[in-house]
Amino acid sequence: VLPMEMHQLRYFVAVAETGSFTEAARRCFVSQPSLSQQIIKLEGELGSPLFDRLGRRVELTESGRRLLARARRILFEVEDAVREVRDTGARGLLRLGVLPSIGPYLLPTIFERLHSALPEVRVEVHEDFRSHLVEELAAGKLDLLLMSLPPEREEFVVEELFSEDLLLAVPTKHPLARIGRIPPERLAGEKLIFLGESSSLALQTKRLLGEHEIELEIGGQCSQVQTMKALVAAGVGIAIIPRMAIRQRDTGVVVREIAGLHPKREIVVVRHRHRYHSHAENRFVDLLKVAFAAGDHPVAAED
Repeated sequence: VLPMEMHQLRYFVAVAETGSFTEAARRCFVSQPSLSQQIIKLEGELGSPLFDRLGRRVELTESGRRLLARARRILFEVEDAVREVRDTGARGLLRLGVLPSIGPYLLPTIFERLHSALPEVRVEVHEDFRSHLVEELAAGKLDLLLMSLPPEREEFVVEELFSEDLLLAVPTKHPLARIGRIPPERLAGEKLIFLGESSSLALQTKRLLGEHEIELEIGGQCSQVQTMKALVAAGVGIAIIPRMAIRQRDTGVVVREIAGLHPKREIVVVRHRHRYHSHAENRFVDLLKVAFAAGDHPVAAED
């Protein structure tokens, strides 16, 4: 049996994920010489190099690629064992990933409910685009995601909470603002403002336009729905936004349906199938299900 140690595996995974001994040492809170020495020791025990050193950059060798998946699983199991033993009921930390097009609109009401039902649970929110959140959930850095357009991956469990309309936001002085339901052909040539290309809302918008052969020019790209609305109000272009983002105080923007189309997005909670799910995490998910099953949707509220 090889005398492989847990900290060696953690260092190895950190180098593999960062592509840098310096960044890996920073992540693991150790000195770079110490981390490098442990990697060299691990390579010696395995009898094979794990990395190709390319100046300041490193890449996994074939042996390294084979070890990475197993090393992650081993660390996964150890971390899960610790979490299960330390699970003290309705306490602890909940690491929640959420999309920028959902977080500002859904989280305030959800957190009110959470604090009332589970006052001793601390929530750590990670707001990011879809691709980054998915990888963090897969790596065990997050406990669950609130998102739309979930990935089809065997290791994930997806549960739908509710669906909402996607609507067209246009400037109040735009000719389209005078039309109740806008025919798709009237959108041709308009300038479209959308979220970053890795966002799920951008993917859904492009899919909708492509399926109905609606060609628009790119008017702008941003990272927040609120910025999209501000650009629409300024007359820069039009945008497709979720219903939950509509507020009565929005000025310079009117919202319209696209005639004959009823685009929607499903809001889901995503968890890792093979991870230990704490009592607090399960209670949080149950809370979400009950709230939305009762039809008491925060997305329907306008301020």
